[in-house]
Amino acid sequence: MAALRQISVFAVIGALLLAGAAGAAQGEDDKAYVPPPLAEPPLPDFPARPQLDTASYPDCREAYRQIDAPFDKAAAISRCTVAIDAYYNDRMLPYREAMIRYQDALSSLYSTRVGGNMRYSAATQDRFYKQVMAEHAASDPEGANLAPYRAIEAQYQTDRAYLADRFCFNTGCNGYPVPAAVAAAPGPAVAEGRNGDDVKRADAGKAEPRKCKKARKRGGVIGGLIGSVAGSAAGLDGVGTVLAGAFGAVLVGEIACQLDEKEQKAAAEATIAVTKQEEVGATAKWVSPTREGVSGSSTITALNTEPNGSKCLSITDIAIIEGEETRVSKRMCRKKAGEPYSIMA
Repeated sequence: MAALRQISVFAVIGALLLAGAAGAAQGEDDKAYVPPPLAEPPLPDFPARPQLDTASYPDCREAYRQIDAPFDKAAAISRCTVAIDAYYNDRMLPYREAMIRYQDALSSLYSTRVGGNMRYSAATQDRFYKQVMAEHAASDPEGANLAPYRAIEAQYQTDRAYLADRFCFNTGCNGYPVPAAVAAAPGPAVAEGRNGDDVKRADAGKAEPRKCKKARKRGGVIGGLIGSVAGSAAGLDGVGTVLAGAFGAVLVGEIACQLDEKEQKAAAEATIAVTKQEEVGATAKWVSPTREGVSGSSTITALNTEPNGSKCLSITDIAIIEGEETRVSKRMCRKKAGEPYSIMA
């Protein structure tokens, strides 16, 4: 009897052990497979951010002060204006274009390499997206990354307005009186004819190549600043009179003085045509209606909006006269939509 009881106890214990093992095996089969955790790959680096070369901005604003003669001062002022315009076109505008491409590259970096990539967790993708968006916003025109650009642009605008004012102060335009030293200087009213007799020079409103040469000799690269010089500006030898007419608001002296009235009209119409397009790269060509071998063009090289809301265009004018090319940059602005553009003087 005792032996039977012992056998029963062992049987019960064995059955319980088998049942537990079976239950454990069944429970393990019911659990979902959990793959082992995998390490995420490194996130991609941001593209290199463009840098603006502010150190090469021309330091020539006050150079004219070292010169005595008013028209020599004007020549130095014009050279400085051309220099800072070149910096604007060659450094500032390409930098802004590079920053736009940089923002596009940031967006592409997330959308093509991280966003939706199952190798990254949702939390990692979200974190990278926020980093990309923060850098993208900082690279907007008002963002922190463009602070150096905004500072140099403000300096450029200030310097250009100052140089324009000083140019007129030394030549007698925009309401400034003609400098006394220039007004007192006798102008060459007559020229010697081929037979030795004195003949009167052409009217100031007519363009002669020798007048342009003299204007450039006295005024250097006159450029866009001379656009509104008054006809009484002594020493410019008639260039001011040419520009005081109907086309003075759109033509620059160094080109206008080489053209007759009909050619000036054609050149002015080309400028007006491109200003209506308001698009960088827009070009309008013209051909002389009176002379063979005379033609030219106007091309928009830059477009920007001033802090005061004015819209401004940088335009390059080219005139080809008997195979000789004259190339001049000018800056034209308008205060509000619907108004015509005119040269900044």
